[in-house]
Amino acid sequence: MTGVESVRKAPKGFSLAFQALKKNQIYISRGEKKFMKDIEKGQNLEITVSELIEQYSWLIAESSVQSIKKHGKMQTKTKTSVKAQLKEKFDSVEYVAGAGKRKAQFILDNYLGDKGTYNPYKNNGGSIAYDWTQVDNMIKNQIAKYSNDKAYHSISYIVHDSLKIEYISDAVSSSYENFTGFKTLENGNAEYNIKKLQETLEWFERYQLNNIKNRVKYILENEDIDFKEKYMALKSNGKSMRISQKKYRESEEYKTYITELSKDIKGNSKMNIPHVVSKNRNHKFGYINIYPIFSFIDTEKFSNEDFDLKEIKLELLRRWYKQGIKKEKKESQKELKKEDQFYNVESFFNDLFKNEEYSRLMSKFVKLHLGLE
Repeated sequence: MTGVESVRKAPKGFSLAFQALKKNQIYISRGEKKFMKDIEKGQNLEITVSELIEQYSWLIAESSVQSIKKHGKMQTKTKTSVKAQLKEKFDSVEYVAGAGKRKAQFILDNYLGDKGTYNPYKNNGGSIAYDWTQVDNMIKNQIAKYSNDKAYHSISYIVHDSLKIEYISDAVSSSYENFTGFKTLENGNAEYNIKKLQETLEWFERYQLNNIKNRVKYILENEDIDFKEKYMALKSNGKSMRISQKKYRESEEYKTYITELSKDIKGNSKMNIPHVVSKNRNHKFGYINIYPIFSFIDTEKFSNEDFDLKEIKLELLRRWYKQGIKKEKKESQKELKKEDQFYNVESFFNDLFKNEEYSRLMSKFVKLHLGLE
């Protein structure tokens, strides 16, 4: 007789809950009846993937459980998410892949106790203080529109399509005539150097839109979304080409390595880091950017109207404007270096940030860019 059967056939007078507790088990229903094993604080575990979803599924998100059940295995994107969830509850998490007759398993050290439900907003594309629900719904709604269209879409394309905005390069060009009234001068003309303005705005945009891009990644990893995936590379001549998953991973690892070497760069020079990374990657692999693209299957169920696009854009405006104020303040408080005091040091960025008009420019541009003006 199995443990489940013994509890189901318990004598009168003995509750199911009592029987389960006597066996150091917790009874949990997630659409089907099964018994979940409890864990004591400080306990170590070595469990297979099947044991994780059959006996300890309360440790991870329901979406991860359903993904494993649906595919009959733990896909790479799900594994990454599951490891992040388990790290919320254990000091150490190690995944050991299966080999031969050995099943894949997790080695978990020092259970930290019940820390509540896994929070998807922490370290997954945004601040824990910000509720990404509306943004997530907006993204899901956009993905629903791509259902079975057989086309492939990049994460950046999904974000821009969701927000209904242009790419910065196009937005700066189309909005440029609105910038000529600002005070900063370039070569004596009352206008901005459009190339440098574009670089500046792209640098700031990365901080905001990258948060939303990370939400797309999070949704693809944690929701029950079927998709096909390819990897593309952009060459320096502007042409795109398809690359293998192996080459994609090698390039991403190299990008991480170069970025890590550049992490101590400060000030306006930080704006050049993406260009440095692109040049190094182009030298090593022959292309300046790589990115995954996705084709979505049967995603109509994610269609919804549970978000306010204008509210999302206003939040972006507030964050972008706040960045401008912070950058302005930081630049205005800098002291001129001794070696620079003997000659006039002028730069586009110094003029832009120190004349106390950058936040006004930022507000003007973002309003135009987001369709709020």
